[in-house]
Amino acid sequence: MAREYRTVIRSQMRLGPNFAGHYRVVVWGCGSSCAMFAAVDLNSGRVITAPSARSVSGTSIAADDFLTEGFSDGEWGLRYRKDSRLLILVGTINEDDKRTGAFYYVLTNNRLKLVHATLAKKRTCPAKVAGTN
Repeated sequence: MAREYRTVIRSQMRLGPNFAGHYRVVVWGCGSSCAMFAAVDLNSGRVITAPSARSVSGTSIAADDFLTEGFSDGEWGLRYRKDSRLLILVGTINEDDKRTGAFYYVLTNNRLKLVHATLAKKRTCPAKVAGTN
C-alpha cells in the first residue's frame, strides 16, 4: 500500500507528527464517506497499516459526534491524538456491513494491534402488525 499511495503519504509526512509522539496518521479519500489510512513513523519512514482494516466508511453509521473532544480534527472516521498510541476507527471497516462500529487499536512495537471492538447494533423495521397500515 505504501508504494501505491506514496505521493499522498510523502506530502502528509511533511506536516509533522499527529499521533503517538513521532508518527503521522495519513488519510486519503476512497469514495463518498470513505477514508483509507496508514500510520507513518516519521523517524524511519516505515508505513504501518491496521491488520484487516484497509478503509473506514460511514454510509451506514452516524458517528460525527463520537469522541470528538481532544481527538483528531478533520479526518472522518478516525480518532487519534499526538500524545496517545490509541487509534480508533469509527464506521464500517472495508465496506463490510458486518464490521460496523468502533474499533480500538494500540500502536505497540511498530504495529497497530486491535484491542477492542464495539459493533453497532443494526436497526430493523418492526414487523407489520395485522390490521394496521
